[in-house]
Amino acid sequence: MEQELYFMPLGGGQRVGASCYYLRIGGVNLILDAGTGIERGLVFEPDLYPLFTLPFIQSVAQVNQIYISHAHADHVGYLLKLMGQADRSDVYMTEITKLLAEYQLYDRAFLNGAPEDESRRLAARYLFDRVTAVSYMQTLDFGSYKATFFPAGHIPGAMMILFECGKRKILYTADYSMEGTPLTDGCILPKGLKIDTLIMCGLHAKHPGYRKKADGLYKTVQYVLRLAGAKKRPVMCQVSQLSKGIEFIKTLNQYNTQGIPVYIDRSILKVVEKMEQLAVPVMDANDRVMTERIPLGPHIYVTAEGEGRGREVYEQVRVDFSLHEDFSGMMETIRAVDPKLAVLVHCAKAYAPQDLTIEQVMMRDGECRTQFIFAKEKELYRL
Repeated sequence: MEQELYFMPLGGGQRVGASCYYLRIGGVNLILDAGTGIERGLVFEPDLYPLFTLPFIQSVAQVNQIYISHAHADHVGYLLKLMGQADRSDVYMTEITKLLAEYQLYDRAFLNGAPEDESRRLAARYLFDRVTAVSYMQTLDFGSYKATFFPAGHIPGAMMILFECGKRKILYTADYSMEGTPLTDGCILPKGLKIDTLIMCGLHAKHPGYRKKADGLYKTVQYVLRLAGAKKRPVMCQVSQLSKGIEFIKTLNQYNTQGIPVYIDRSILKVVEKMEQLAVPVMDANDRVMTERIPLGPHIYVTAEGEGRGREVYEQVRVDFSLHEDFSGMMETIRAVDPKLAVLVHCAKAYAPQDLTIEQVMMRDGECRTQFIFAKEKELYRL
């Protein structure tokens, strides 16, 4: 008997931030990612209340498994709160994702903290000890379904998840990139499988004119090097996420042929050190640790946003770039996977009212068999 499959975005539907998705496979309740978001300077979280309106789950404690795709805050920032409620759930992520998540949610919050935080620290430590690290191409068999993990590109440790339930196959891409980055190779899509449902990160699904190569990381790096090199100015680079800071430093080192000194904030340096422990090299001979004393002469200072010092002496550059697949890359992915249904989540708003969505473009392709759903938060979909 074919098991029923249901899907509901609890956050990160047709907006970016707080990615968190409920997937029911037969009688098993799964959560895919548990992130937070920021809007107008305020943090927002997934809304779990809609779960309790469903006939087959009455409590978060009934969640059986939680899967975290990667360590960006919009996919992992809510994890400890969720685990506190889903206290019987098993949690799965790659070793690198666990390391990065632990640094963001545990190390920065509790190590060297106030003594009165000790009970909270121990509780958080207990939660992270519950996390199970998985490997790429590993398959877990839970009886009613199987889960297999594939490299997603995007950032180190990011994974896609293939769920197999009987003859049904569901692929959750989360954030992914088909091309490699300075820190990781591109994604590996399952081959030779007939995918029924593709749950897909659709950040640029409403941006037909967006091309990843035209802007972003490399453009920012060249601009910073020009300021510090040709114009002889000290430059403060404020990164929006720690993982993007690592990506930025690696690329900066690659193109810094002039040997401009690069000073790194200690908060970012700790993540860099953890990455290098896992054989992901980042630093080179031009990199230094930032101290209390501001260096003399032209240099580049990379800091986590809001943590830099001596702002008044620097040219300030905000470092933010997309590591997501662009519109044409998404079409290529859909053609490669050829799913019966594509469920698009994590979608940003269209840049202009006349912009076509990926559905409108691909429906002109006579060979495309895929139907599309732009999944809205708090709405239940039967797959």
